[in-house]
Amino acid sequence: MELTFRKEDIVNQMKIVNMAISNSPLPILSNLLISTTNDPLAGLLGSTTDGKIYLAATDLEIGIRVSVNGRVTDGGSITIPAKKFAAMVKEMPDSEIHMVTMPEDKINIACGSAKFKIAGLPADEFPPLIDEKNDKKGNFVSMDANALLTMIQQTSYAASKEETRHFLNGVHIRLKEKQIKMAATDGKRLAVTTASLNDAVIEEKQGIVPIKAIERLKDILISSTIVKICLDNNKAIFDTGDITLVSRLIEGEYPDYERIIPAENGIRLTMETDKLLSIVKRIGTMANPKTPGLAMETAGDILKVKASTPEYGEGYEETRMSDLRK
Repeated sequence: MELTFRKEDIVNQMKIVNMAISNSPLPILSNLLISTTNDPLAGLLGSTTDGKIYLAATDLEIGIRVSVNGRVTDGGSITIPAKKFAAMVKEMPDSEIHMVTMPEDKINIACGSAKFKIAGLPADEFPPLIDEKNDKKGNFVSMDANALLTMIQQTSYAASKEETRHFLNGVHIRLKEKQIKMAATDGKRLAVTTASLNDAVIEEKQGIVPIKAIERLKDILISSTIVKICLDNNKAIFDTGDITLVSRLIEGEYPDYERIIPAENGIRLTMETDKLLSIVKRIGTMANPKTPGLAMETAGDILKVKASTPEYGEGYEETRMSDLRK
């Protein structure tokens, strides 16, 4: 394999793919796969090329694959120690980087007057997270990337961090017809949101995506416009074109949260978010840190918010609802 790429093109993409690098003692999981296959959802190996260079990393729970513009003189694939390669590229001059694989999985790298020789590992030892025969049959649907990012921000904070309730350590995603619904709960609070899909789902799909994958996905969606989603064969796949994230789904049955949401609720309060948040932050300073919470009470046009801690005292604020809507 012989490749040429610019330092500026690879540095940013490496920051993304390195989010999936494992701390495992297994050397192959500490390595970065470099390949020239043009199918971002194949088993990470291939023979055809589209002139781009593909980087991939996995910790067996999540996998990330990115594309880098470059010149492919001779296609192929190999793995290289990720942290060592990242440190090397960071210190290279702003010039073209030339990479050539040698016998016995050795890699020659040159940039300007700097030359390196580093030992890699065979690409066929790299564990693919995608089963070419089965996962590629999944139905992908697309949606606005910013809309998905907003959904994640509205729900992920409510996911549980208790290891004993592993099935709550993620965000539940359901794809049905032309709608996506996301929910997260830790047993005390529940966040649910919905959005529209660009495509109709042929068959309803659902799964629990680990919070680790959700956090990585947030970073990816920031600079994306459209994202394709597939939930199938115990995996979730998110593809933005230049970046693909694959995550194993959490095993277990997610609670039927829709049953605890009242179908009818006579209480409806409308106010500006920032104004309410300001009150909550002020009075929240007096909330009990062991069992944090606020009491809210309405009487006519008056909203009363209070909190107390036995050791320190209490906080109270009374505001006109009409003032919170201005």
